[in-house]
Amino acid sequence: MKKATSTDVARLAGVSQTTVSLVMGGKLNIPVSEETRERVARAARELNYQPPVYRKKQSRGEGRRMLLLLVPTLTNHYYTDLARIVEDCAETKGFQAVICNTFRRPELERQYLETFADGLAGGIIYTFLPSFPTQTELLARRVPTVIIGEKQSSLRICSIELSNEVAGAMLAEHLYELGHRKMVFISTPFNQLTLARGQRLQGIRWQLGQFGLKDALEVLAAENVKEEDRLDDMPYEYSIGRSLTAGLLNRGTEATALIGVNDMTAFGILDELDARGLRVPENFSVCGFDNVFHSRLAALGLTTIDHQMRVRCQEAVSMIQAQLNGSQMPMLHKIEYSPHLVVRRSSGPAPSAAG
Repeated sequence: MKKATSTDVARLAGVSQTTVSLVMGGKLNIPVSEETRERVARAARELNYQPPVYRKKQSRGEGRRMLLLLVPTLTNHYYTDLARIVEDCAETKGFQAVICNTFRRPELERQYLETFADGLAGGIIYTFLPSFPTQTELLARRVPTVIIGEKQSSLRICSIELSNEVAGAMLAEHLYELGHRKMVFISTPFNQLTLARGQRLQGIRWQLGQFGLKDALEVLAAENVKEEDRLDDMPYEYSIGRSLTAGLLNRGTEATALIGVNDMTAFGILDELDARGLRVPENFSVCGFDNVFHSRLAALGLTTIDHQMRVRCQEAVSMIQAQLNGSQMPMLHKIEYSPHLVVRRSSGPAPSAAG
């Protein structure tokens, strides 16, 4: 079959060949509307068009051993652990990982992509959903790109996924089996760039609904609190966990289990309970998500969900390597791993069920 050309893409998208070249070049700051970008992207996907720019840069080999790792924050130990593992995995494959902290700011994410993506990086690994999905999809046709993160079927980028709904359901089932009938989900703000928060909540609600406990869960989420707006120097998720727990305790609650949206939030919950002289798990059970290193310490012993981080990072680096070798480009690969529950001392029988 004849390979599609930029002329074919232009004809199908109803734009000029120059517009196709600009859009498929992967630049984020060109004067082209989002609607036009999407039309070009759809046409390119339908025709399985591979820009010649990618093949040219691949043959030169410029920057092919550099992996760009985009993280939203390094105050959350999940991302520092992930970055360390990616660096280890990249080194075994002959790559050098460059860690780019976006501070959850789309403009900084754009700057990193503009600086490194034009032939200076052999691959890009996202640890969150791109702020510019259409442009990133186009860029992924020239530069091998993989997302390590939440499940998002509509995004046409290679990904190493994990079902956060399943993870939430696992925690809900665990707490139900311990006799807990009133729970609180404590979270940082919900937004479209971090779908995991809402997906975890959805999984908890679904599982409680299966047990006939549709009204068993209270949700506390910080609103309009940006990481850069805080006045203290504590980690963002930790501060949210502690402050929301303080408010909950001040007004009183019938809940016996508190669930942090991630381990860092759960650490804040634990510290606030400790400051009030409340015992875990005798007074409250506490759980989180991510299984970061600190959750394994004996002093904390946090019950949490493990995401098979090392296996997923290894798979992401291998996927980049396979695309550079030409064995997968431009095919779309999505691999989903199953989370598993790690039970530690922070969860126990509900007070009424303890005896």
